[in-house]
Amino acid sequence: MKILIVEDDPVSQRLLEKIVRREGYDTITATNGKGAWKIVKKEKVKLVITDWMMPKMDGLKLCREIRQANLPRYVYIILLTAKDQAEDAVAALDAGADDYMRKPFNPDELKARILAGKRIIELEDSQKNANAQLLQSEKMASVGQLASGVAHEINNPTGFVSSNLKTLTDYQNDINNLIKLYRKLVTDLKEANLGNLSSDIEKHLEQIASLEDEADIDFILEDIMDLISDCEEGTERIKKIVLDLKDFAHPGEDKIQSTDINNGIETTLNVVWNELKYKAIVNKELGKLPMVKCYPQQLNQVFMNLFINAAQAIEKHGEISISTWADNGFVKIEIGDTGSGIDKKNLGRIFDPFFTTKDVGKGTGLGLNVAYNIIKKHNGTIDVKSQVGKGTVFKIGVPVNLSK
Repeated sequence: MKILIVEDDPVSQRLLEKIVRREGYDTITATNGKGAWKIVKKEKVKLVITDWMMPKMDGLKLCREIRQANLPRYVYIILLTAKDQAEDAVAALDAGADDYMRKPFNPDELKARILAGKRIIELEDSQKNANAQLLQSEKMASVGQLASGVAHEINNPTGFVSSNLKTLTDYQNDINNLIKLYRKLVTDLKEANLGNLSSDIEKHLEQIASLEDEADIDFILEDIMDLISDCEEGTERIKKIVLDLKDFAHPGEDKIQSTDINNGIETTLNVVWNELKYKAIVNKELGKLPMVKCYPQQLNQVFMNLFINAAQAIEKHGEISISTWADNGFVKIEIGDTGSGIDKKNLGRIFDPFFTTKDVGKGTGLGLNVAYNIIKKHNGTIDVKSQVGKGTVFKIGVPVNLSK
């Protein structure tokens, strides 16, 4: 575990570093809060031991910066100070410190507090790993549900590519036979005597004309390019489906990326299209959006869960509407359907884990809970309005800039 020591007094800094290293931890040092904050953002520091009174940025300000940032890990903070009033301890804990020690400190007490902090960090890491596994499990359950539909989407273009290739083979055989006659004619022209030249030419010309007519060579030459174009379109369709599914199913890196939300929606629609096309007309009004700093694969999972839910809520045939727009530092996404709607008594529970009104085997009860947690992780909002027999609308707000 890497521990950051923030202390402007050289003697105290060396003492702290000596104690921490003896316990087997790696250390990094800084002499003020400003330098420490740069290190926290750059290095994978998990525990910070910081003085309160320092130049440029004090310990309280450093605590606030760490707590306000959306760091990918939990940072445990122990604040050291000569201040000894109860209100000072309250101020330190309010600022975001996890622990508070008065100077001069006892080395054994510091070791014990570091050990306590390590236990908290391990619990946080364990919870984070469990959440990541739950997220991936729900994602793979969704992918499994889509498997037959994706296979159908791939089989369609594969079928006409295969058919086109068979037709192209037949065309190629006819063209090969015609080319053989052309070559035979050229050879005969070179070897023929002047006396029988006209009769040989006439014979070959008749054979060529007959074969061209039989094979319908004009149609073949025109149709070849269409068949090739169809094959290229089919293979591109297969490639896009496979890549989109691969990107969706891959666990991915837990990193914030600059993302086009509209592109994420289109990609997700491509993956789930077979689930939607027989149930609903999809109406899209995708506005001009800024790039959003987010976890793109996780947001795509939210979209997929909502798209599938919308399709499953439609009994026979209906409409699914998708709209996006920018609004005061947020990107807004609205996904609605004309399905059966949600009963008022269930509306307050739909984001609860394992709650579902679907038949057995049609859902895990985690889809909307996962969606809710992903949006909250982005410091966003997700709301739902529904009317039985009329349909449901989910409205999502995601901030354009998600601090790392």
